[in-house]
Amino acid sequence: MKLTPLLYVCFFVLIACGKSGPSTQPSPNPTTPTTPTTPTIDYATKYGASVNVVLSRSLNLPDVHPETLKVIERSGKYHLITCFANNQTAPYDFFRSFLVDTTSGGLTENTSSFLGGYIEAGFPKSPFWYEDLNNDGIKDLFISDHGKEMQSMMVNGQYPGYVCRYFVGKADGSFARGDIADVTSTNRFYHNSAVGDVDGDGKNDLVVQNFGSEEMMLFLNGNSGLTKKSNITINNQTGSVFIADIEGDKQAEIISAPYIDRGNTPNTFIKKVNINSSGFIASNLSTVSPFGQTFGCYKILALKNPKDVNKTHLFYFVEAGPGQQKIFRSRTDNSNVVDEISTLQPTFNSGGTRDYLIADLNFDGFQDVFFFVNIGQNLNSRVWLNNGDNTFVNPSWEIDNTLTNHFIPLTINPNSGRVKFLYYTDRPTPNTRVIDVYTKKR
Repeated sequence: MKLTPLLYVCFFVLIACGKSGPSTQPSPNPTTPTTPTTPTIDYATKYGASVNVVLSRSLNLPDVHPETLKVIERSGKYHLITCFANNQTAPYDFFRSFLVDTTSGGLTENTSSFLGGYIEAGFPKSPFWYEDLNNDGIKDLFISDHGKEMQSMMVNGQYPGYVCRYFVGKADGSFARGDIADVTSTNRFYHNSAVGDVDGDGKNDLVVQNFGSEEMMLFLNGNSGLTKKSNITINNQTGSVFIADIEGDKQAEIISAPYIDRGNTPNTFIKKVNINSSGFIASNLSTVSPFGQTFGCYKILALKNPKDVNKTHLFYFVEAGPGQQKIFRSRTDNSNVVDEISTLQPTFNSGGTRDYLIADLNFDGFQDVFFFVNIGQNLNSRVWLNNGDNTFVNPSWEIDNTLTNHFIPLTINPNSGRVKFLYYTDRPTPNTRVIDVYTKKR
């Protein structure tokens, strides 16, 4: 018998099934389709037990400095890096690191082996950068530091200042003390810094601001690491700096925001600075004295506009003194105009906004902002959830509102919709715990 191609297929299928012809077995009775069950979501917050922090060396100062809390992952392990510092008392403490037990929240100090030894801290100023600064493919640590602000230390009406700190990342997952010519060896009142690619070569460069004759100092990242290119002195009483491509032209600018303009005639602006082969060009991004004559900018935050990713909103955090703080946001249609946040959203309380994390905390596709060091405030009041247009609301996550110490994000899990926080309580013998919160948008 000659089989057609289709019969060949049927024949071999039947042979493979161990049959020589059509099945004589009756068809099974049809079953009623089952309705899939909706998985039960556990919205409850999980509170771990408190455990004491294991210290290798006793503390000189009992409180972590709120501008230096950073959890990083290296070689599959989590580490908390911080320092213990204040600006009003003579004792100095050190930058310290701790291995984090992500199950219990326990911290075991490993400063000697992980940071390469104990390095003194004055009064560091965030951001505490964790970026590759020597072009070797391994992230490093850098932070500016202006030291103590004690009247007894003043010379000719000025504070003595301090030095910045640089930790070089090593291939084995640890760090070693590093030096950057000038800023890690010369005392100045360093107040802010910025990391980004200002010359368009794909490498992270560094700008360090200080209240001195230099105003801003530019370090370019080359084959041998960071080397100083120039001072950027634009006479703007610069109090904070930021590097961002705010115009969507693939060319990053340095943003200079002024500190308190104490002149009889206001003369400071928000400025953008473009770097070129011959030096720099500075131009105004605001009206004169953009935050009012008694307020000055100590930090800048940037977020891409969710509706046009080629545009950037800049947020300016300003102060006139303790407890006197405001936040302004630039317009993307006209970056020369800044609006006070209190006119745009209800979450304008800015007490303690000294360090932050940008992440999608409720897993809705928009970047949120978490001011995680606002000690004294409950968790929900520290979080800005994005409405989708870079205005924000506070969440209503289930949390014990009596917990008002440091909440530090450990893991953010979009699959479970939960964020695991390391909750750190200051005291001479500090303790920690893990608090696991369901944060996904319901």
